[in-house]
Amino acid sequence: LALEGPISEFRKWLLEEEDKLPMEISELAIKKALKQGMDEVEVFSMKNITTRYEYSREIQSIRSAETIGLGLRVAKGKKTAIFATSLLNEKEIDVAVEKAAQLVKVTPEDPNWHCLNKTYGKTPVPECYDASVLNLDSSEVVENIEYTVAKVTDLDKRARVTRGVTNVTISNITIMNNYNEAVQQKGTNIYSNFFVNAVDGEESTGTATDTVRFWKELDFDSLAERTTEQAIKYLKARPIESTKIPVIIKNNLFAGILGIMLNPIINAEAAQKGRSPLATQLNQQIAGEQFTVSEDGTLPKGYHSKSFDAEGHPTQKNPIIEKGVFKTLLYDNYTAMRANTESTGNAQRNNYWGGVTPGVHNLILESGRNSLETMIKDTKKGLFIERTIGEWLSQAASGELKGTITHAFLIENGELTQPVTGVNFSGNFYQILKTGLESLGSDTKGTGNLYSPSVKLTELTIAGK
Repeated sequence: LALEGPISEFRKWLLEEEDKLPMEISELAIKKALKQGMDEVEVFSMKNITTRYEYSREIQSIRSAETIGLGLRVAKGKKTAIFATSLLNEKEIDVAVEKAAQLVKVTPEDPNWHCLNKTYGKTPVPECYDASVLNLDSSEVVENIEYTVAKVTDLDKRARVTRGVTNVTISNITIMNNYNEAVQQKGTNIYSNFFVNAVDGEESTGTATDTVRFWKELDFDSLAERTTEQAIKYLKARPIESTKIPVIIKNNLFAGILGIMLNPIINAEAAQKGRSPLATQLNQQIAGEQFTVSEDGTLPKGYHSKSFDAEGHPTQKNPIIEKGVFKTLLYDNYTAMRANTESTGNAQRNNYWGGVTPGVHNLILESGRNSLETMIKDTKKGLFIERTIGEWLSQAASGELKGTITHAFLIENGELTQPVTGVNFSGNFYQILKTGLESLGSDTKGTGNLYSPSVKLTELTIAGK
């Protein structure tokens, strides 16, 4: 693909036009599958373009992946099957319908199957699509990347960019089944992350990530400043002795921890398969009163906000934990009907050829009233943690929280003193929620589709030197 200049005419057709082709193909597939004797038919089609820029001190690669495909889900009695194709023409639709019909014959019955989603609709969700991305020159992206790489060294000669990635994605989704007219939506997602290395006798690293829906909101100046500052201030970081100590966890880091510990256990599929400790705790107090978490597919500019979920059900805001009380699981149509309740609009598909499961659109921890500066000032002795690795090995089912601290500062008499690295932390997440959450900051920040303020915990166990 020629990456210079505006987006190609083919790519414009792929995403800019009101998508008559997927509608026509979807309608055709549904008619053909019903004619084959299927009771129900659903068609999920996706058009997607992702351009990926990889770089260090210079651009290393620019790759553009263009995807167009269709997933056909059929049901016959209590048997279901999925077949997918990337060729959208009548001949291929005939093949897909025939294959799906063959698969459903040999699929075991699912006693919990009821029917496809019958509640189609769109929730008005502003600011999810940046039309200017269609005409975004790769040269403009490269210019911004080169500017950022140069600025890091201009800010401090000891620092340089070692690795970076910027992804620009445009997507277009169409969903239709034999009960409902088609729904369509377009979206844009822009992701940028890079690492800086600083050397001054000793070495340290810095990293920052920004995730936005609009190209002009990607702040390259801020990325350069944050990563450079982080790399420089941790040049003299050292391990500390093992201890149990109060900690303040920075907003973007705690957002990631929140996703690791809550996402796997707040969906109804996990509960129905016996994998969620929250399955039996509905309307029970599981956290302190200051702890309120919502899941919101309608959040303006939310990284995973959308008008409808992967089954065409309108999205909504769902209270997960209110003042410490567990309020609801997240449902798609299948898990909702199995539980004799309503879908929460949380059906998810990772791609057009995969299955449907309930999942999170945007997970949001409600902020408190304290500034980060105030929380630090009010701490006589503690640890301020900015970055960790290995926290993804924590166990959501048991609540075991663990990882390695790579970037932290000792807090002594309300001030940041010694930079800290190379120590492990551990604690029980559910116990922390109940009795260990001292205060919440007012500095909410998003990391992808996870949003959190900085938090102060009464204690974590630190395994040091």
